[in-house]
Amino acid sequence: MDLTKKHVLMRLILLMAITVFTFSSCSRSLEIIKREVTQLPHRTIYIAGVDDSIDMEGLVVTLHSRGGRVVSVPYEDTEWVIVEHEIDFLIPGEYEVFLYWGEFFFGSMSIQVVPE
Repeated sequence: MDLTKKHVLMRLILLMAITVFTFSSCSRSLEIIKREVTQLPHRTIYIAGVDDSIDMEGLVVTLHSRGGRVVSVPYEDTEWVIVEHEIDFLIPGEYEVFLYWGEFFFGSMSIQVVPE
């Protein structure tokens, strides 16, 4: 199995597990009550005029259920974390990146763009 198919299969399995974890009608104790960023991406500093997109690799989101279960999920294995920002990779400065679970805001982080 090539790497792309393996990643797709891993994401599908993780998405199914999270779906069961999130939407289980058997027990309200599985309801997710808190989402939090527990590890920032490996890169939070970018070079103006060189970099042109944000790299979320290394970001870890932790889910807490009403029943006390805790699951940490790397960003690479999620399809449900939405990243929004207005970073201008040509202009140095500090920018805020916002994280959503659907329409549900659950965290933010700062990204720096520095002169070349």
